[in-house]
Amino acid sequence: MENEVLTFDKNLDAEFLFELYGNDKEHAKMVFEEFLNSAPGMMDEIEESFRKNVVEDFRKHVHKMKPVFSFVGLTHLTKHAETLEHKCRNSGRMEDLSDLYNDLKIQYQKYLPIVRDEVIRLENQK
Repeated sequence: MENEVLTFDKNLDAEFLFELYGNDKEHAKMVFEEFLNSAPGMMDEIEESFRKNVVEDFRKHVHKMKPVFSFVGLTHLTKHAETLEHKCRNSGRMEDLSDLYNDLKIQYQKYLPIVRDEVIRLENQK
């Protein structure tokens, strides 16, 4: 059992996660739990800045959230956030960011249950 390789859901970037955590299940579980505790608030901050129509505040919040996605294997959302952040710098208009941001929110909501399931699975892997 000690030599068992830590595996992750196929929807997550398992290769990246293995590079981060190796077989340290406890560390992975801790980071996944922290994501579940902090990500909703961070996404709320992004949403609030979007609604206030202040591109620079929005960009800063997206920038802060960007690496957090990777810690749970959502590297494609990290790239998506990077694209959104770049577009903030180049556009300066919320209208130009709306579609990209809405897609990020949809993807986040889609993958959140997978991250929750991973915490449960990691907890049950004794």
